Amino acid sequence: MSRKGPVTKFKWMPLPKTEKAESLNNPYCGLYAIYRFYADSAMLQPEGKMVEQISINTAHQLCLVEINLLPYNEMPLSEKAINNIERIFQYFIIQKKQMIVRFVYDWEGKGILNEPKDITIILNHMKQLSLLLKEYANNIYIVQGLFIGSWGEMHSSRYLSDRNMARLAKQLYECTGENTQIALRCPSFWRMLFQTYKPLDAETGYTDIQKARFSLFNDGMMASEVDFGTYGDIKAIDSKEYSDKWVREDELKFQSELCNYVSNGGEVINECAYNDPTLAISTLREMKVSYLHSEYDEQVLHKWKKSKCGFALWKEKTAYDYITAHLGYRFTLEEVDLSLASDKSGNIKVSIKITNMGFSPCYHKFEVKLIIRTAALFVVHKCTADTDTRKWLPNEKVLLEAVLPAAEWLTEKEHKQYQYSLCMGIYDPLSEQPIKIANTFAALDYTGVYSLGNFILGN
Repeated sequence: MSRKGPVTKFKWMPLPKTEKAESLNNPYCGLYAIYRFYADSAMLQPEGKMVEQISINTAHQLCLVEINLLPYNEMPLSEKAINNIERIFQYFIIQKKQMIVRFVYDWEGKGILNEPKDITIILNHMKQLSLLLKEYANNIYIVQGLFIGSWGEMHSSRYLSDRNMARLAKQLYECTGENTQIALRCPSFWRMLFQTYKPLDAETGYTDIQKARFSLFNDGMMASEVDFGTYGDIKAIDSKEYSDKWVREDELKFQSELCNYVSNGGEVINECAYNDPTLAISTLREMKVSYLHSEYDEQVLHKWKKSKCGFALWKEKTAYDYITAHLGYRFTLEEVDLSLASDKSGNIKVSIKITNMGFSPCYHKFEVKLIIRTAALFVVHKCTADTDTRKWLPNEKVLLEAVLPAAEWLTEKEHKQYQYSLCMGIYDPLSEQPIKIANTFAALDYTGVYSLGNFILGN
């Protein structure tokens, strides 16, 4: 009859864990392309393909889906429009993409001319779309803008007053799912809406209060000293109105703090010194940028592609390679250690140090599993690590610790030795995807479980 024996022999053999210089293609971050549709048609604009005929870059996890409501700028959305929008959403869901959705009334730079002349029409459109936005909340990561302005970018609009924007923001907040972020075009809009100079912090981030779901996007990123009107000329210390646009240095600092808890992304435009590779990398890291348009601005992207990266691991890669690989989160294992508990309990202590080398947090609570497998890959133990991946901030080491009941695995007769593997897997329940890490460990299987090392137990 089999019986458990005390653990008297133990040897830990960690596997090499060099960081690899390549993009990981994880959910909620990276490059994206734009897909444009009119609400009354499921045909891609201007190409003319039906939505089901669209080919999506497999390297992109994110897609910016723009829905133009111009045909309905004087009336409620029709049942046909609602059905078309749902059809569009369903296609991107089938393709397993996370959507950034932007509703607009203008693609010509004529926001005031094309948007509804009565704000109640916009508010009603939001209400009509609410069922869809909530039904597909797990797949709609971000809604960009408040439906207003040229290209939906919240400028050149008749609705930029504090009162109007507060009404639009409240309505959209109530009409979207609790996991969906709402991105504002300028940091000053965030301060104005929530009547505060203080960004989110550990007490307010990831709570159910309204401002905790409002993030940023910048389609004039690194274009000039003021990012083409995103920032202003007032120092934060001299600001007298919440709507004031601060100088670049103060706005970058504000974003760095706010975007510990909500996302930031957009387009880089206007080739200039502000988007030269070294400064661009520094700025993207300070802004905590997690997503960028893959096609715009071509001149800026070309400059990055022809510039070598100066970091040691990436010395053979371009600045473009480095930037795309660090958009969002990038988890790297620094150290893995196992030791036998000193209390003779037969338990093993696990200590894992992880650093997020990406520009931003992940903004999602992933499941982190520790798994013990035999040499034949049979699982003898699995547990969930006590951690919150949303709080794995850039360039900060995270320590995962656990105590595992090793004596329970020794069920054979005494004086035997057994070899096991310590494994770890990170999994996102919303996208149903494993999260890749930036080390050279080989994934054991399609679930994204990594072997961190082997150990021997004996009795």
